[in-house]
Amino acid sequence: MRGVRSLGARSVEVCDWPDPEPQGDEVVVRVDAASICGSDLHSIYRKKSPHSVIPGHEGMGEVVAVDSARHVRVGDRVMILAIIGCGRCRWCREGDFSLCEAKRGVLGFDRNGVHAEFAMVPESALLPLPEYVRDEAAACILDPVGTTYHALKRMSARADHTVGVFGLGPMGLGGVLVSSFLGAEVIGLDPIAFRREHAEGLGATHTLDPTSCDAVEAIEDLTRGRGLDMALECSGNAEALRQALDSVRPKGAVSIIGEAAEAVISPSAHFNRKEITLCGSTCFPMSDYQDILNCIQRGLDASRLITHRFALEDAVDAYASFDRGRTGKVTFLRELSTANTTLEPTP
Repeated sequence: MRGVRSLGARSVEVCDWPDPEPQGDEVVVRVDAASICGSDLHSIYRKKSPHSVIPGHEGMGEVVAVDSARHVRVGDRVMILAIIGCGRCRWCREGDFSLCEAKRGVLGFDRNGVHAEFAMVPESALLPLPEYVRDEAAACILDPVGTTYHALKRMSARADHTVGVFGLGPMGLGGVLVSSFLGAEVIGLDPIAFRREHAEGLGATHTLDPTSCDAVEAIEDLTRGRGLDMALECSGNAEALRQALDSVRPKGAVSIIGEAAEAVISPSAHFNRKEITLCGSTCFPMSDYQDILNCIQRGLDASRLITHRFALEDAVDAYASFDRGRTGKVTFLRELSTANTTLEPTP
């Protein structure tokens, strides 16, 4: 089969890999749509050394071969989870595989991922997809839609809230899409004009360039001194987290979604004085999946996050485009059509 290989130092190729064969509970899925994630850039593409496995962890497709699987059959249309849980620990039993205590692996990082024609995945990591969920929309559920939905649910988001989204990469754009779909007023912040414009098209009421203004003061002005009800920190930038914490109102909430090794917070100012709630969000538990599908059935169109669509053989251009930062979601599609257009980035 054909699949992506990361050669290191911002270089990839599409080459031949062994065809996967189903073994035990592991089934073979034909990948019909798969997206590139920011973590694919930071942890694989930009690293100096080659990567030993096929990258990619956001995908969907059709089951094409099984061995002794009990719950899926050939022909099933499925979404693929990135984290392969052990199935036995307390977190797996609760359907929260991202917190598994004994992971069997993470697609694209320590086992072959979905930037390929086929992927071999345990049946426990496959979720059924209704026909009303389009292929390319399904490839956006796992991270930009599911993770931000989970964060907003944890913070008890309401339609009368004002939500700040710090960082308008694919995760942040997902936060804008979901927040606006839930009825919230959304303020998006990002230094890249293309992403701010795309966020406005997804429902952001206001957008700000945090490099050309005092973000905290600008948010205070936009909210008439009240502050944000909640914030999604999606950039992984320590300064953005500080701005988020400074911008939320007393008893507001902040969810950390962007990956960062460290940040500076002020316990007294943020937690003792304002009683802010701070939480994190990675993927989503299975208890949220039906709610997410219900949102899609009611009109949340996750495919609007996609600005660039590529065939797998064009992976070199796909990764390079995403790396430049002037994109929304970048997605590989098994079948490209003339209806799949690519937005031109703002210079």
